[in-house]
Amino acid sequence: MIDLHIHSNYSDGQGSVEEIARRAKERGLKAIAIVDHSIELPFGLTEKKARMREIEIENAASLYGIKIYSGIECSINAAGEIVLPDFDFDFIIASVHEFVYGQAYYERVIRCLESHDVDVLGHPFSPLFGFDGRLAEMDEKLLDVVEERGVAVELNSSHKSPQDEFLQLCRDRKIAYSIGSDAHSLSGVGEVGWSVEKAKRYMAGAKLFTP
Repeated sequence: MIDLHIHSNYSDGQGSVEEIARRAKERGLKAIAIVDHSIELPFGLTEKKARMREIEIENAASLYGIKIYSGIECSINAAGEIVLPDFDFDFIIASVHEFVYGQAYYERVIRCLESHDVDVLGHPFSPLFGFDGRLAEMDEKLLDVVEERGVAVELNSSHKSPQDEFLQLCRDRKIAYSIGSDAHSLSGVGEVGWSVEKAKRYMAGAKLFTP
């Protein structure tokens, strides 16, 4: 089992890298990713913090014998832009973290995926941000871009997104998927049951994303 979306105390998570690794080991995870928020947020991951975190990741991976990826989650702003510190991450998640609905949401995400080298689309259509107003035509357009750009769709257990109707549209496409708890506490590390269930139901023929 893997969990590729965990926040540490290098952004807004509660646990240290070492504590997260220990918890992951206890839960039998084979690989995890520490994916802190980027510098568009005041508590986000600066270049200096990313370098400090990398040392802790290497030490924890050696201590607990599990694979730990160094990732980052960037917020997609109204112009479809993301902001990154100067650091070579294993992979980049791009997500919407505002209350944006309907056409505006799709346009923001599509503009981002077309303009930036993003690996994973984080918690698409998250109900935690009140998303409603999915549009069938825009669903297909978004999936066209996801498929063409080789971006993985995240199955996010905390946000319980994306919805089943969207996942059904992924079945006949060559789309990868990523599994993440989006844990901000140690108790949430490895809580990916929802994601695994949806992957079995809708993504059986799809490729599991690994950095």
